[in-house]
Amino acid sequence: MEAPLISQWLDYTKKQSIVEKKLEEMLKKNNQLTTSEYYALYQLKQNGRCMRLNDLGNHLCLSQSALSRLINRLEDRNPSVIERRICADDKRGVYVDLTNDGANLVSSVEQEVNAILKEYFI
Repeated sequence: MEAPLISQWLDYTKKQSIVEKKLEEMLKKNNQLTTSEYYALYQLKQNGRCMRLNDLGNHLCLSQSALSRLINRLEDRNPSVIERRICADDKRGVYVDLTNDGANLVSSVEQEVNAILKEYFI
């Protein structure tokens, strides 16, 4: 007999919480990144290193204020891992670009992220 859907859901969320905690610990310890910051950098890398700010926020499921704080933290890193720029076609639009340092940072942790995901997720 198959477990009720709620039981399956609770098992899934427990596993997700464990994976998030392991990722957060590794990212903080080795790179001073939160998982949200890593996810933002990863999304930028996956989308050609450039995205509209609103699109990035939608991918990350963050509120406007949370997204603004996250972008500020990434801009304030030394060296900066992202750059903000105004859209030439629409002065209200803002683009976020992944810098070379940001791309290198994402690449440097990919193997560790994959190891954690393989251990707990697959």
